Amino acid sequence: MLDVIMRLAANNAGKQFQSLGAISNNIANFNTTGYKAQRFEQYLTSDDRMENSLRVDASKGLAMITKRELDVSIDGFGYIPVTQPDGVVAYTRDGSFALNSEGIIVTNRGDIVADGIKVPINYENIQIQKDGEVRVKVTGSQTFQPIGKITMARFANPETLKSLGYNKLTPTPESGQPMVDTESKISQGTLERSNVSIHGQIDQILRLNASLISNIRIIKFADDLYRQSVNLKQ
Repeated sequence: MLDVIMRLAANNAGKQFQSLGAISNNIANFNTTGYKAQRFEQYLTSDDRMENSLRVDASKGLAMITKRELDVSIDGFGYIPVTQPDGVVAYTRDGSFALNSEGIIVTNRGDIVADGIKVPINYENIQIQKDGEVRVKVTGSQTFQPIGKITMARFANPETLKSLGYNKLTPTPESGQPMVDTESKISQGTLERSNVSIHGQIDQILRLNASLISNIRIIKFADDLYRQSVNLKQ
């Protein structure tokens, strides 16, 4: 019986340490543009073991004005597809874009935005419309011409997207495959702040700390009983 109690308490403590790791990661990314907080949802199984389910907080962060032409934020719940160097498509809410050496719009990690939008070398201004259409005005021209479009995707269950690190997400069987998002709108010259609530994270840390202390006390109590029973037998 004692070994069962110790195993359960040790398992529960281990899951709580995993939750603390997720909270630490959230706090570390408080100032990361477009970062979505992650959380472990804890539940008890029929045999009283604690299990965790990692989910993404899909709520929107506050927008901040930057006035940079290639900064965008999303008004809605869409995600921008980006192609990584290995050719795999990921999804992000981080709209701090730039131009690479070839004049293609990329993320701050060098991933290609949308289908690869190339900006002419003699451009003067860039406009990014609410529907994602990118227009430029080149030297000597008085009008803006479309050169591509930043399409957006949405997911049936975005909370179950998997984090790839560097503010990128990938679909899972639970999230469903990406669908074209025509409802979200793009805002040029702004960036989305992370949706991490420092006060909320601290509250979770205090709750987990109390729970961890309880489990550690159970382990110590069971260990003391075990030692006493061994001494009695001797």
